[in-house]
Amino acid sequence: MHHLRTRPAPIAVPAALGVAAALLLSSCSAPDADPPGASGGPSSASAKPHGFVEGASEASEPQLRLLLADADGSVAVHDLLAAETESLDDVPAPEHAATDGRFLATSDGERTTIVDGGAWTVDHGDHTHYYDAAARVVGSLDGAGPVTIASSESTTTLAWSASGRAVALDRDALGQGEVRETARVDDAGVLLPLGTLLVSGDAAGDRVRVLDAAGELTGVDAACVDPAGGIVTRVGAVVGCADGAVLVTEDPDGGDPVVETVGVAAGSTLPRATDFANRTGRPTVAALAGDTGYWLLDTRERSWQHVPTDRPLRQVVAVDDTDEHVVALDADGRVLVWSEGDSAPVTTEPLVSSAAGATLQLDAQRAYLSDPEESVVHEVDFADDARVARSIDVPVRPDVLAEVGR
Repeated sequence: MHHLRTRPAPIAVPAALGVAAALLLSSCSAPDADPPGASGGPSSASAKPHGFVEGASEASEPQLRLLLADADGSVAVHDLLAAETESLDDVPAPEHAATDGRFLATSDGERTTIVDGGAWTVDHGDHTHYYDAAARVVGSLDGAGPVTIASSESTTTLAWSASGRAVALDRDALGQGEVRETARVDDAGVLLPLGTLLVSGDAAGDRVRVLDAAGELTGVDAACVDPAGGIVTRVGAVVGCADGAVLVTEDPDGGDPVVETVGVAAGSTLPRATDFANRTGRPTVAALAGDTGYWLLDTRERSWQHVPTDRPLRQVVAVDDTDEHVVALDADGRVLVWSEGDSAPVTTEPLVSSAAGATLQLDAQRAYLSDPEESVVHEVDFADDARVARSIDVPVRPDVLAEVGR
C-alpha cells in the first residue's frame, strides 16, 4: 500500500502501484457453453462475456488517471492518455489519504470518504483486463485518522491504525456506487483481503490472524509483535512486525492458508519497516528504514535486504521489473532510481521544494511526483536515467495524488 500526502500534515497513501504486462485479450477463456438442451435465443444472447463488469468498458491498455485533491477537498481526475481533466464532487477537507490503484480514501477527523477513480486493472496471471468507467465520489463511512486501503477482486478493506478499527466492503457494490460493509473487525490496525479471507494485524494480541469473509476467526494465526503496515502482493498478504513480517498465502489445494514468519537478521538494530509500497501486485516490496536507507522484502524468496543511502529518504517504491528498479524521493526533493547492479542511484535535480508535502506514485513505466506548491505533477521516466518526461499543470493543487488504472 501507499500513503498520500496533504497539507499541512503529510497524508498517508498505501499504494500498491502499477500493472502487469498486458497479454492479448483473446487469451481470455470463453464463457461457459449453454447446458445440454438449451436453445440459442434470449438466454444465450444475454450471457455475460468473460470479464464483464457492469457499468464499465474494457480497453486494450491501462486507462491511467491521476486523482487529485486539495487541502480544502476540491477533487479532480486527470486522464493521462487524453490529457484531459474533469472536476468531481468535493470531499471533506482531507487530513489523510490512501489508494489501492482504483479507489481513493480520504479521511478527516470524523469520517472517511471513498472516491472511485473509474479505471483499474485485473491481473489473472495468464491474462489481464483493463477497465474504464466514470470517476465519482462514492460515499463515506465512520472512521477517522490515518487510513489504509487494499483490494482483491471481491473485497476492499479499510483500516484506521490509530483506533484499531477496520472494515471489509463489497468491492463490486463499491464499484456500483454503494458502500456496503461485509465485515467489521476490532483490534485490527491492519486488515488485508486474501481471496475470500481476511488477514488481520491484531496489535492487542501481538498476532496476525486469518479471518473468514464475515470477519470470524478461522483458528489460523501467528505471532507478530506490534503489527504495523501491510500490503498484498502476487504471493500473498504481508503484515509488518517488530522483527520482520508475517506472510500469509493461500493453499493451492484448498486447505488452510499458510502462515510464515519472514524475519530480518537476528540482532538487527536497523529501524523496522512499517509502510510497504510496490508496483501493484508484484512480489518485491520496499519500505523506509528510518533515515538509514530502505528495506526490500522479496515475498517470493522470503528474504529481506537493507540498502543504505547517503541521504534520508521520504518515500520509496519497488518497481520489481526485469531491471529491478527502485524509485525513491529523498529529503531534498529529488527522485532517485536504483537499477540491478547499480551501487549508486541516478538522480534528478530537486523537483519539489518540500518533500514532506509531495506524493510519489508509479506504474510499470512512469513515476509521478506531486508538487503542491506549483500545482504540477512531474512525470519521470525511471528507466531512462530518471528523465523528467513532462510536468503536468493541474487545476487542483495536488495536496493528494493517487494514480489509478494501474
